[in-house]
Amino acid sequence: MEKKLENFINLLGKTSLNFHDFLQKANDIEEIKELINIRNFDDWHVLGLNLLKTETGKITLESRYTEFKDQVFCVVDIETNGGIKTGQIIEIGAVKIQDGKEIGRFESFVYAEQIPENISELTGIYPSHLVGAPSLASVLEKFKIFLGDSVFIAHNVKFDYDFISASLEKIGFGMLLNRRICTIDLARRTIPSQKYGLGTLKELLGINNAHHRALNDAVAAALIFEECVKRVPWSVQSVEDLINFSKTAKSLKLPNTPFIQS
Repeated sequence: MEKKLENFINLLGKTSLNFHDFLQKANDIEEIKELINIRNFDDWHVLGLNLLKTETGKITLESRYTEFKDQVFCVVDIETNGGIKTGQIIEIGAVKIQDGKEIGRFESFVYAEQIPENISELTGIYPSHLVGAPSLASVLEKFKIFLGDSVFIAHNVKFDYDFISASLEKIGFGMLLNRRICTIDLARRTIPSQKYGLGTLKELLGINNAHHRALNDAVAAALIFEECVKRVPWSVQSVEDLINFSKTAKSLKLPNTPFIQS
């Protein structure tokens, strides 16, 4: 997501704009103006963002008024055969949760012509796994429907979110505008630890499942997220409160203990 667009959405997450200011600011963002009719709230919603017109006629995000316990969150993990510019998604897994309960799952391999050996060694996914797998366009279309307007959550959310959004754009489905939360950021504010990698937090919280497979990692991140939200202060009530808390609250990161030889 381009910085200007991200800043605009974050602004709507903090305040309400009169309709004229909303249109003026949105009209100044080329990539969104070329993609949708900025006056049409349904167009924004298709891209995953719920706009709200207040009683006073101002525009803001619905997530400012949605309690996070009522919100549907979609916890996502992808495996890829390379970086965002040269690689593609080879597996995607996601878990939908609401008020601590799982309400849906999504899992699929994605066909790719090749997987580097080091990726296969890391993920356990080999070219034979992808024989007969559906195309990227087919999987992403189904995933986009599954995601809907959920809040997108991942461990190191920027990687998964940006990769999926860029992949959607490449095949003509538009970008993602869903609100998002990083479980690394949220864990830093709620769980004292020296490190916040997925493996470290799983061990710390007693989560036992296979590592580096999309659905398993999504399930693990969902369990970490649920543990985090149990620990947020009472003042955090809305979805936007939770997003802001994950970015700005005091870190609980513990200092690394120096290794002392006996």
